[in-house]
Amino acid sequence: MYPLKKNLITFIALSMPCSLFLSQTLYANTLDSISFGKNSRWAIDASTRITHNADKNKNDFMHVIGLDFHNIFSNATQDIGTLTFQPYIVKLNNVQKAPFIFDDGNDTQLTWRIANFNYTGLNQGKFNIRVGHFEIPFGLEYQIDTNGTLRQLTTGDRGIKADWGLSVNGILPNLEYEIALTRGSGNEIRSAGNPHIFSGRVGTPGNKNLVTGISWFTGDVLGGNGITHRKKIGIDASYYYYQWQFMFESSVGQTAGNDTLNAFTEIRWKNPQENLSSYLQLGYQSTEINHEVNDKTHSTSYWLVGIQWLSYQGFDVSAQYQHKLKDTPTIDVDPLLSVQLRYRM
Repeated sequence: MYPLKKNLITFIALSMPCSLFLSQTLYANTLDSISFGKNSRWAIDASTRITHNADKNKNDFMHVIGLDFHNIFSNATQDIGTLTFQPYIVKLNNVQKAPFIFDDGNDTQLTWRIANFNYTGLNQGKFNIRVGHFEIPFGLEYQIDTNGTLRQLTTGDRGIKADWGLSVNGILPNLEYEIALTRGSGNEIRSAGNPHIFSGRVGTPGNKNLVTGISWFTGDVLGGNGITHRKKIGIDASYYYYQWQFMFESSVGQTAGNDTLNAFTEIRWKNPQENLSSYLQLGYQSTEINHEVNDKTHSTSYWLVGIQWLSYQGFDVSAQYQHKLKDTPTIDVDPLLSVQLRYRM
């Protein structure tokens, strides 16, 4: 009964703000109809990916199909909120390191990329309230939509990319922010071990040539081996120069009581039509094992190069190769060649 009670409390805690927001919206718009449909867009999104591990001479396959739905609710005078709904079916074949939500490397699961409602009717976008499943507000990954793409940024050191919960967010004249309290269990709402995360990012406006930010992340994250306590503070910067984009992120903190340091940089180029791009990434991670005699630091680094081509008919073809510069027995980086074909209709 106890887990059921805990899940019920979690559900009520997440549902109450939704009810309040919807009640306020309905009350404020009794004389004005709320539009639904004309401000919406949707697509069927399908992809297949093969990844070759050069060290182990093995191939992994991942097949994905899902719905990408987006709607802006509004009345005669203002926007009220934005609904994003992205359920995806993911099938794995022969995957060696499957995420913990899968039973094994040949499993199929329903996953949630983004599924939330962001209520924007309070103060013209300066103070919004988001409820549902959304990306953890931290660093570069939070600013750029990499869902479903080969190109990924810096979620690995946090052990989670998106989570269920509640946040406050907004865009001010010289500032953008999001502060979130989430469950800590990722794809599903699970209470085992009482996972939870408090995170946030405060940065300069994202429409400028130079964008900077500071982020924090602290809590207990549920994974395949149970609960892991993680806490981090990081800084990030992005600079746009014509078709070039330069990005950097660095963070320090602790994972399971061990001190960590992470650094990441990327250089990306786009052609003038913005349908062809290439990128080069460099990553570094170190962990100081504090429980060992004469604390020992394990570190790893890698480089990654990728290319992406978008067609006007909805096709997305991309490829990338990752190779290690240095690794240790506890932090291993496999040389991986990945190719993906994606189609949105």
